[in-house]
Amino acid sequence: MKVSNKHVEQEMGKNSSAVRAKLINRTSKCEEVARRGQVALAQEVVQTVDLPHPIYIDSADGPYLNDLDGNRYIDLTGGFGPNVLGNKPEAVEKALASQIKKGWHYGIPGDGQADLAELIKESSPAVDEVMFCNSGSEATMFAFRAARAFTGKRVVALFDGSYHGIHDYALVRADLKSERSNPSSITLGAGIPEEVSRDLMLMLPYRDKNAYDLIRKYKDDLALVVIEPVQSSNPRLDNQDFLNGLRDVCTECEVLLMFDEVITGFRIEYGGCQEYYNINPDLITYGKAVGGGLPIGVVAGSKRVMNTFSGAEDTPAIFAGGTFSGNPLTMAAGFGALEYLKENKDEIYPYLHSQGNRIAKEINEFCRSSNIPVQMMNAGSMLHLIFGGETIDSSRDIDHSQYKLEKEFYLHLLGHNVIVPGIHLAFISFAHKPEVIDEVIEAFKRTFEDLREDGHI
Repeated sequence: MKVSNKHVEQEMGKNSSAVRAKLINRTSKCEEVARRGQVALAQEVVQTVDLPHPIYIDSADGPYLNDLDGNRYIDLTGGFGPNVLGNKPEAVEKALASQIKKGWHYGIPGDGQADLAELIKESSPAVDEVMFCNSGSEATMFAFRAARAFTGKRVVALFDGSYHGIHDYALVRADLKSERSNPSSITLGAGIPEEVSRDLMLMLPYRDKNAYDLIRKYKDDLALVVIEPVQSSNPRLDNQDFLNGLRDVCTECEVLLMFDEVITGFRIEYGGCQEYYNINPDLITYGKAVGGGLPIGVVAGSKRVMNTFSGAEDTPAIFAGGTFSGNPLTMAAGFGALEYLKENKDEIYPYLHSQGNRIAKEINEFCRSSNIPVQMMNAGSMLHLIFGGETIDSSRDIDHSQYKLEKEFYLHLLGHNVIVPGIHLAFISFAHKPEVIDEVIEAFKRTFEDLREDGHI
């Protein structure tokens, strides 16, 4: 398919015109699938680039994704986080091959839940028991319910800039018109009753000690304080003091503390952020990496709170279940992945930290020396490029007016054969060896040069 880019070239510049032509002309099969999908699909998963059609993946291996047209990309999507070992790791492939010969859905449990639960329990002193479900969203939904049942209180507190899934209680965000240190909450998207944000949720300021005062103020109604110990919108590791204070104030006020480790669990460290910060929350939610690339959610924590799933010791029991929870394929994949991570953790996690830090360091040095107002933030192998030169302390400091430029950046990056998810949170894996990281850094630099040549930065 040949395209004319005269208008794009006049409006966006020569390089922007060229990269659109390049991407469109080499993805004709992807375009055909997009056209067919529009007839039947109300919505697809998050798109990666701002093109007339999405990119569709045909296969994956190690640090690479291959689209339907045979184009190969260095993958910084990481399956949106699960693929700590890279795409199609041998340990997981073998585990799946062994299980699939036996069957892939029984309804009645096999022994896989006990096997995987034992690994998760061994990973953290905060974990006495676990419960499996099918997604991170399900995990946070069940955890919120468990906390309300255990405490007899109904308010759950979240932090400004957080993300905790797609159920009604998670789709609450800070009203950006409200005071930074005392934010109010509003619902995200239509279809959620305003009573949820008004009466049942409390918004707290991230990395702001006024959060402690708000917890003290509302402690009689507050069942649970939920935090991403590393926020996906603001990935950074310098959170020790704030998290220590949060643990102390929740203990003081007899309010449960939950770490949402759906993204960070088994990625920041084998024991997640609990290990990195040496903090024991009352509840933890996992997803992503725990399933080895298959759908999973996990609620974990102290026995006294996890008793809500069984009603043991006269604890009020919640309703929880799911047809595919504890699915044998997911249990096998998760066990294969976590067993490999456990056996090789002394090599894997230092490597992920060093290479994530290397990308951030080299990109930030390039941007500073080139006077480009962009900064790379990272928490080990999680990376997010922030457009704007101001100091970032929380998501309130991120300049969202640059989103058009940000999308243009990732379009050019795709033209240099590096793919980043539409949420623009990037991940590297153990399969991204140093020479692949070199290619990633070079692609980022060339993309900045393309945009500068076109006058965008």
